[in-house]
Amino acid sequence: MYSIFNAIICGAAFLLTFIIFVNQNKVNIKANRWFGCFIFCIFLILLENVIIDSKILSETDILNELINISSFIVAPVFYLSVCYYIEPVRKWKAIDYLHFSFAFLVFILLVMSWAIDDNTKPEDISPEIVQKTIAIFNFIFSLYVFIYCFLAYKKIIKHEKTIRLLNSTSENLDLKWLKNIIVGVIFITIFWIFDIVFQISEGNKTFDILTSLIYFLSILYITYYWQKQKEIFPYSLKEKEEIETIIVETTLPKGKRKELLTDEELQEQKSNLLQLMEIEKPFLDFDLSLVKLAASMKISTHILSYVINNGFDENFYQFINRYRIEEAKKLMADLETNRLSLLGIGFSVGFNSKTVFNTTFKKVTGQTPSEYKKQIGSTL
Repeated sequence: MYSIFNAIICGAAFLLTFIIFVNQNKVNIKANRWFGCFIFCIFLILLENVIIDSKILSETDILNELINISSFIVAPVFYLSVCYYIEPVRKWKAIDYLHFSFAFLVFILLVMSWAIDDNTKPEDISPEIVQKTIAIFNFIFSLYVFIYCFLAYKKIIKHEKTIRLLNSTSENLDLKWLKNIIVGVIFITIFWIFDIVFQISEGNKTFDILTSLIYFLSILYITYYWQKQKEIFPYSLKEKEEIETIIVETTLPKGKRKELLTDEELQEQKSNLLQLMEIEKPFLDFDLSLVKLAASMKISTHILSYVINNGFDENFYQFINRYRIEEAKKLMADLETNRLSLLGIGFSVGFNSKTVFNTTFKKVTGQTPSEYKKQIGSTL
């Protein structure tokens, strides 16, 4: 029964790999190719377990050992998929080959072991030394996975800040689901280290079942959130290059950033932006982005970002949502519209999530929408 369950999980991983590579919505194409490779590595890891459980091949079989190399590729492949998700115009660099140096080293060691004839292999090595060597190697591998998880997590944290420079909403753009996967993998890695030290899984069938269940639930989680993931940078190559420049500039200290406008030009563009916001109310568009607003103003994305950052000392996300909150406050105070539910008001001013509306409202006003409505209700 356990072997059948493992085979089902393995099949699910292969099916998910196929779905990701097909990428029917054609979004985040390069990133999804790498993410598909990551899931394919998971499939190979699961396949190895199925092969061993069903005794199709032995653990020392050459084909099985080749399949096992996927374990040493999975971490860098996942990291590279994160890089391609969050970098608008990322290109493959020669240094990227170094990510696979550990896997290449393992492959070389395998080839060397195959070249050694069984009769010439030393027999006087004690089982204790072999066990300790395996434990040290597993510990190094765990550390290797942990480092890549840490690097990927840092990248996503940075991306969460970056996305607010470009969009008025972070929903389905902030890669929170990938961050949750990383947290899960870190916990599993820590548990694995404990297992190496204390031999928890030795002869423990419950441990194996729990591991399989984690894989199964992870595949379901990834399938659900992957298909919800929107295109992060749905722009032309020129716009992506401009966005890349904005992202790089924000990492620099303010004194080292390039001045794009004189003080007079900054004030003029600031005035134009304020006029547009008051008359056309573009913030009511829940999908408003920096690129869209720049097109409305007939200026470059880079210039608009500069105006918002330097003219208002805010990022795009803060600037737009501040206008949305002010509009929501007006609707709450208006006798004709104050009958709308708070959720209805949130949607009508450009928010597409109740949670984001509530948290943003409290951040701007210091009160929740319901508290604010009660307060103004008592004064009307």
